[in-house]
Amino acid sequence: MSDLDFTICCTVTFFTEKRRTPPNLNNGKYCPHLVIKGSDQLLSVNFIDGEDVIFDKSIRANALPVNEDIDYSALQEGTEFLIVEGSAIVGEGLVKEIFQHKPHGEK
Repeated sequence: MSDLDFTICCTVTFFTEKRRTPPNLNNGKYCPHLVIKGSDQLLSVNFIDGEDVIFDKSIRANALPVNEDIDYSALQEGTEFLIVEGSAIVGEGLVKEIFQHKPHGEK
C-alpha cells in the first residue's frame, strides 16, 4: 500500500497507567504512532472516529495513514500493534479490516 487511500478499521485498548485522560478519537486531532508487535517501525496515523475510550476496555476505532513516505503494507487484517506517544506505549490494538477507498466514479 503505497498510497494513503485506505482506512484502518481496528479495535484498540488504552492503558489506565499510561495516560491521565482518555484520548478523543473523534475530533481528528489524535495522531499517535502504531508499532506492529515484533517491529520497531513507527507508522503515523490519525484517528478519525471511534467509540468513547474506556481505559483497559477494547473499543472499535478507525484511523487513516498520514505519511506518504512510510510503507504501511504490513498492516493487514489480524495484525497486532502497539499505540505509542513519544516513547510511551499507551495502548494496543488489532487490525480488523483495511478498507481500500475507491476513486470517485470507479465501481
